[in-house]
Amino acid sequence: MVNWIQRIFLVPFKAILLVVLIGVTPWVSAEQEQSPSDIYEPKMKRQQVDESLIDDEDFELGLYFGILNIEDFGQSTLQGIRFSYHLSESISFIGSLGIAKAGLTSDEQLFGIIRFTDEEREYKFYDVLVAWNLLPGETFVTDGLAFNTSFYLVGGAGNTEFTGNTEFTYTFGAGYKILMNDWLAINLDMRDHMFNTDINGTDKRTHNLEMSLGVSVYF
Repeated sequence: MVNWIQRIFLVPFKAILLVVLIGVTPWVSAEQEQSPSDIYEPKMKRQQVDESLIDDEDFELGLYFGILNIEDFGQSTLQGIRFSYHLSESISFIGSLGIAKAGLTSDEQLFGIIRFTDEEREYKFYDVLVAWNLLPGETFVTDGLAFNTSFYLVGGAGNTEFTGNTEFTYTFGAGYKILMNDWLAINLDMRDHMFNTDINGTDKRTHNLEMSLGVSVYF
């Protein structure tokens, strides 16, 4: 009687257990064969970006054009040349030469009395500056095209020839550079040329503000 009851309950239980084992075994094998890289590494295609780089040359030569606000003489067009030596990625030395032609002073416009000759109105300066690359970065034009950029600070000294005098000049400012490729760059600069003068009878420090746009090449 007991054997008959055991057969009634054990036979279906063994059948169910067999079916479960058959279904679980392939799933376990598949999990064991799957590598960790297939589980954790996302299969993403790396995007290729065409990024401009600074060439390995250390010298840079460029021309620039802009506006120079000569104190007491108003705004004048400015043109010049710059030569740079890049000591490192952060520090550069810049030599600049600039020429402008001053207009009339406010007194000359008001009273009509010309005080300076055309030769004395020629504004010439040359200086040597140290540039510090403060914020290097990138500018993305499209998803696949980027240009290296940098925001830099400059400071130094030189001489200014103006109104028949040569004045020692301090220069401070900032600039923004865009590298078009590994040898061509565009520069936007703002600088303050400061020197003492007494053209109005009183010795004072003048601030002559420059805003210029330049193109330079690396070699």
